[in-house]
Amino acid sequence: MRATSALSRISILLSIFAIFSPLLATAQELTWSVDFETVFDNREGDNSNTDTKTYFFTNLAPEIGVRFTPTDRISGGVVWNQPIGNEWDGYRISPTLYYRHTGKRWSASLGMFPRTQLRQELPGFLWSDSLTYFQRNIRGALVQYHSRDAFIDFYLDWRQMQTETKREAFNIVFHGEWRPGSRSFLAGGHVMMNHYALTKNSPENEHIVDNFLVNPYVGLDLKRATGLDSLVVKAGALITVERNRAYDNWTAPAGGWLEILGEWKWLGLKNSLYAGGRLFPSYDELGSALYQGEPYYRNKFYNRTDVYARIIRNKWIDFQASLNFNVTPGSFIFYQRLTVRVYLDQLNCPFSRKKR
Repeated sequence: MRATSALSRISILLSIFAIFSPLLATAQELTWSVDFETVFDNREGDNSNTDTKTYFFTNLAPEIGVRFTPTDRISGGVVWNQPIGNEWDGYRISPTLYYRHTGKRWSASLGMFPRTQLRQELPGFLWSDSLTYFQRNIRGALVQYHSRDAFIDFYLDWRQMQTETKREAFNIVFHGEWRPGSRSFLAGGHVMMNHYALTKNSPENEHIVDNFLVNPYVGLDLKRATGLDSLVVKAGALITVERNRAYDNWTAPAGGWLEILGEWKWLGLKNSLYAGGRLFPSYDELGSALYQGEPYYRNKFYNRTDVYARIIRNKWIDFQASLNFNVTPGSFIFYQRLTVRVYLDQLNCPFSRKKR
């Protein structure tokens, strides 16, 4: 029954595309893209922070749209997530539908649009691996600025609408980075407001939580001083300010953060270290319903080391193998991952291109 339902949804969308494609092609510029991904992620070790399990699935995200000015377009499609080895069971189909403006300095999106439009991936304290796997789209609005020396991403992700059974929830996130002059020095930061409200006709024991996270940092790009293709060191603070209205008080755990990223040819290493207070103070009560980052940050110490190899990388395909080591006090978990992503569009644009 579920397989029939999935096929019927896809058939309806394909029929709409087939009807309107000739009209769009004759009136304006037709745009299309196909984004395909397969992930194998096996997790072994201690399960006190996250489950020891295996993720094995495919994502298929086709889009079709029309560009009606040189800088403006609308696009729509679906994101089909399908576990492997489970036939049709467990699939998920989510909508994509958005307006996109791409200017010389300013760009914007409105609707449900791919998270790959962000100029940089979010760090683990804001966005977890599993959400990257299963929540491909931002649902809301994005405003971006970019110049030779700087960029800003500012977005609203309305992740849940209020109903009788669901609590209203949204994130407002700012990320910016500045690399002046020689571009060896850099400064930037992340700021997030995370609001977790109430259900309709909520019971008395349900309370609003306001959660803020701030991450100012400075860094050095040391590529020119080494024989590596890339070497970037960033250091800064991580500060959570949270009010759980069940207790009507504010908490403000904080600590230090250090990240090192190095790449040479097809090999890479990334290490992220945090030490300080527990950044997710209400995790035991609300868990991932409130916090979007990796659950390891509810500890006072967390180190993650990623060692990866780019097996194939060209303008269509990115095929990577990686080993990820996660350490917290009294806990160790080890990921072995294979990921392949294939991206095609009407321009056959290079795979590394983020803005589309």
